[in-house]
Amino acid sequence: MLVVHSPLCLLHDPPTEILSGKPVPYKESPDRLVRVRNALSNDPQRKYELTAVDDGLDVLPDILRVHSEDYVVYLRRAYSDWVEEGGDKQGVLPESFPHPKLPPYKLDPAKMSAIARAGMHLHRAIDILSLLNDVGGYYCFDLSCPITEDTFEAIMASARVAVRAAQLLVDGTQSTAAPHGIFALTRPPGHHAGTGVCGGYCYLNNAAIAVRCLQDAVPAGTAKPRVAILDIDYHHGNGSQEIFYSDDSVFYISLHAEGDYPYFTGSSVEEGEGPGVGFNLNIPLPQHTTGDDEYLATLDLAGKAISDYRPDYLVVSLGVDTYKDDPICCFNLTTPCYSRIGARIRELRLPTLFLFEGGYCMEVLGENVKGVLDGFLGS
Repeated sequence: MLVVHSPLCLLHDPPTEILSGKPVPYKESPDRLVRVRNALSNDPQRKYELTAVDDGLDVLPDILRVHSEDYVVYLRRAYSDWVEEGGDKQGVLPESFPHPKLPPYKLDPAKMSAIARAGMHLHRAIDILSLLNDVGGYYCFDLSCPITEDTFEAIMASARVAVRAAQLLVDGTQSTAAPHGIFALTRPPGHHAGTGVCGGYCYLNNAAIAVRCLQDAVPAGTAKPRVAILDIDYHHGNGSQEIFYSDDSVFYISLHAEGDYPYFTGSSVEEGEGPGVGFNLNIPLPQHTTGDDEYLATLDLAGKAISDYRPDYLVVSLGVDTYKDDPICCFNLTTPCYSRIGARIRELRLPTLFLFEGGYCMEVLGENVKGVLDGFLGS
């Protein structure tokens, strides 16, 4: 299996985050990527071929198929303007957030007009928008996404990994004997990032960017490929849901913890809107009591829904924070379960792109990710 990666994804390294009301070491650390990469590169059967993405690959057009221009430019300019305004050099961290009970909860027309006039030169508009911490709150929904000096370079590298992996999946020969799969070793992760907002360690939605790349790879006049997203991270992928909520060409399915982060999304009644009604399936599972058997039974239900949809491609948001000893999550999956998850995904017999999302138990992180991929490969 090809594994697409970029050393630049290691650059994003905030020192701390706010968790349970106190500053703690940043859990979405570069070492997560290193652990997974080492587990795959040291595979005794050499099943995994690691390939570094070209740092010069232009993915801005792919990103802008998913994210708004003003948001992308904010990410690019945020740190330098923050420091210029006297902000802490450790990173941008907003102090205030829009709220429905604090109207106006959108930028006023004058500010929006300034953004529109600035276009891709939004840094000119930022001066008009007063203090950057106020603007930052408009583009962020929690305190887990500080922007450091190197964050933008890392998130662009992560997007390159996603795009290149999608391109390779399209180009690859689809064998009738076994499904074709590629792993995009993306970091930072992406499934919490919406069209114009970051949160949950996520800045750009790598899975969504890959989906649009898969769909745009067909010749003009050809029907757009149908894509299913299977999100098996412990947390609900609110960003992926938002991006495709009105789109019947993408079927989003999420298995996640009920009543946990991001708290305000992920209900089973969220089924899509407009043309997308019926193409968003949330399956919340109880915290503390969901183990291997319960999870696999639910995954079988998700697999049947995917088969009924008959997609051309499957994109898997691969989080292993479902592990029993993950420090910030509350499921009870064991390490042997992950190969069984991969085997279930293999049974769908679809060209499959895996993208790395969550997982924070460092001792077994690489082993658990490798378990899913091993199971998919039938080994």
